[in-house]
Amino acid sequence: MTYRGCGDFINHFLSMDTKNSIDPEENSSDESQLLEADALGGEINTAEKQDSVDDRISKKVSDTYAENELLQTKYLRALADIDNLRKRSIREREEAVIRTRSQLVEDLLPAIDAFKLGLNEARKVDPDGPVFSGFNMAVNQLESIMAEYGLVTLDPTGETFDPSLHDAIRHEESDSEEGTILQTIRLGFRLGETLLRPASVVVAKSNS
Repeated sequence: MTYRGCGDFINHFLSMDTKNSIDPEENSSDESQLLEADALGGEINTAEKQDSVDDRISKKVSDTYAENELLQTKYLRALADIDNLRKRSIREREEAVIRTRSQLVEDLLPAIDAFKLGLNEARKVDPDGPVFSGFNMAVNQLESIMAEYGLVTLDPTGETFDPSLHDAIRHEESDSEEGTILQTIRLGFRLGETLLRPASVVVAKSNS
């Protein structure tokens, strides 16, 4: 390039220097972009860290809930076992009481039969005498005590024969309806719902 003089050379030099110089506004824009990029990267790292913390907390909460449900299930199962044990203990105790009571009453049945037999004989000999009165008093008192234990006397004369409660020792022709109990030979006894001894009876049958 040809310069006409020193002035042209200087002007050309200054022009080149101005072009090659860095624009302050452009430099500031670049720095802002770099800062924004750094800030964005920091936010991303912070978000990732927060997500990781949230995941750990969520897993811990889930594990805690699962453990709590397991403990609650075990607790309810233990309560059910205790309740079943309590019910079984009560039932076994009641059954033991019933067995003991039944055995005691069964052992007393022959004595009751003997008192009633003595009462019947005393009635035949002297129904107004002291012997009959004594037997009658003793039998009534004994029956009253046995009734408190749940003993029920079965004297089914006039009732319809029931094989679950009565023992037919014979049948007799009668004008009564067939199956009617004509006579009770030996009293039966029931303790609660348990039959201790069936009543021995005579049952009517048709004349034909």
